[in-house]
Amino acid sequence: MKKILSAVLAASFSASAFAAAPAGKIAMENMEFYRHGDNFNLQLNYVLDSLRLGSNRQILVTPVVEGGQGQQVAFPTVLINGRNMHYAYERGTVRDRLADSYDIVTEVRRYNGKAQEVAYSATTPFRDWMYESDAAITFRYDTCGCGRFAGQEIERIPLELNPVNQMSLAWLTPQVTELPVLIHEGKARVQFEVDKTELHPEPYVCRNGQRIDNREQLAIIDDSIRYATTDPNVEIARIEITGYASPESPYTHNDYLATNRSRALAEYIGDRYSLSPEVTAYGAVPENWTEFRQQVLDAKDITEKQRADLLELIDRPAYGPADYDAKERELRTDPRFAQLYRSTILPKWFPQLRATKFAISTRLKPMPDEKLAEIILKSPEQMSLNQMYRVARLYSEESPEFRRTIEIALKHFPDNPEANTLGAIFAIQSGDYDRAAQLLERAGDNPEANNARGIVATKRGDFKAAASFFDAAGRLPEAKRNKALLGL
Repeated sequence: MKKILSAVLAASFSASAFAAAPAGKIAMENMEFYRHGDNFNLQLNYVLDSLRLGSNRQILVTPVVEGGQGQQVAFPTVLINGRNMHYAYERGTVRDRLADSYDIVTEVRRYNGKAQEVAYSATTPFRDWMYESDAAITFRYDTCGCGRFAGQEIERIPLELNPVNQMSLAWLTPQVTELPVLIHEGKARVQFEVDKTELHPEPYVCRNGQRIDNREQLAIIDDSIRYATTDPNVEIARIEITGYASPESPYTHNDYLATNRSRALAEYIGDRYSLSPEVTAYGAVPENWTEFRQQVLDAKDITEKQRADLLELIDRPAYGPADYDAKERELRTDPRFAQLYRSTILPKWFPQLRATKFAISTRLKPMPDEKLAEIILKSPEQMSLNQMYRVARLYSEESPEFRRTIEIALKHFPDNPEANTLGAIFAIQSGDYDRAAQLLERAGDNPEANNARGIVATKRGDFKAAASFFDAAGRLPEAKRNKALLGL
C-alpha cells in the first residue's frame, strides 16, 4: 500500500536554543511509503527553499519508524550543511565524528535564498509491528551534530500500512426457512361407538344402550387450541391427531378403526376452527403396546413373576400384523395370563389405552418488519434467523439496536453458521477481531464467512492466509477487491 502526502510539513527552531540557529523551514513533498515484499520503502523530496542556514551550522534529518511498544527503526540520514561546514565535511574534518552516530546517505550544501530540493529514497527491512495501528514515521533533527535530536519533530505520521481498514465486509442474508413453532401437547379420551368411526360431539345413545358424552374431552382440545392462540400475533401451523387403540381384536381392524376415528376428529377440529386440511393431520397407533408395557411396570396388584412374563411377551419382536395378533391371542389363552386378562387387563387396563393425543403447533403470523422489531423484544424464540436479520436491517450498523438484534440472533441460534457469520461480521465492524475469530469457527464455509476470515487474517498481518481465505470466497466481489488490496 502507498501513502502519498503532498502537503508541506514544517519544523520551526527556537533562536534561543542554539547560537545562529537555522531559520525558516524544511518542507517535504511527494512523500510515499509502502511495503514491498520484505522491505519498507520511503521516498520524498526535502524542499529547502525557505531554510536559512549559517555557514558554520548543519542539520541532520533522520526519518524514524516507531511502534507503539517502543520499537524503532531509523532510516539513513540526510546532512544539510552551511558553506563552511560543507567544505569541512568534504575534507573529512567532521565526517568521522558524525559517522559514529549517523548513517549518512546524502550530504548537501544549503544555498540560502535559492530554491533547492533533495530527493530521498531509502529502504529498511519490514517488521510485522509496522502493521499495528499505532505505528508511525517521524522526522527527527540534530542541529548540533552531537547525536542528539534537537529542535522538534516535523510531524508524526501514522503509517496505516495494514489495508484492513480499507477492506469491505460482505453481509450475509440468511435463507428463508420454516418459522420456529411452539408445540402444545395434550391427551383426550374421545369415545366412539363400538366398531364405528363416526364422531359424536353431543351426547349420544348407541344401539347397545351405551351412552357417549364427549363434551368434556372435546373441551380439553378446545381449551388447548384457545390457549395456544391467545397471542394475537400467532396462528395455528399444524394440529396432529394420533389415535391409539388397545390390542384386542385383529390388528388390521384396529388399524382401520384408529385411523378413521383420528380422521373424524381431525375433520371436526378443522371445521370448527376453519382450518385447511393441510393444517390438520391425523395418524394412528393401531395397538398401544407401549403404554400397555408402562401399565405392567406400574401395576401393584400382580406378582413379580406375572410382571416378568408379561414384559417378556410385550418385548418380543413383532414384524407385522400376524405377530401382534399372536401376542394378543397368547394373552387371552396362555394359562400364565388368561385369568389376569379376563379380570384386569381387558376390562380395566385396555380401556385406558384407547385415547387420542394431539399436538398443536403455532407460529408467527406474516407481519411487517417493524412489527417483528416489537416481537423480537418479547418472544424472539418465535422468530426465524431471517426475520431477525430483517429487523437488524431496520437500524444503522452503528446503532445499539443493531448490536442488540445480532446478539439476540446469536443467543437463539448459537450453532447456526449463518448466525455466527453475521455475528463475526458485526464484531469486525466493531473492531473486536478476537471475538470475530471465535465466531468464525462455527460459521461454516460460506463465501461471506471466508471473506471475514480473510479480513481477520489481514488484521493479524498474515497476508498469505488472508489471500487463501479471499480465494475461498469464490466470486464474492468484496473478497476480490480485498485480495487486491493485499498487494501480493
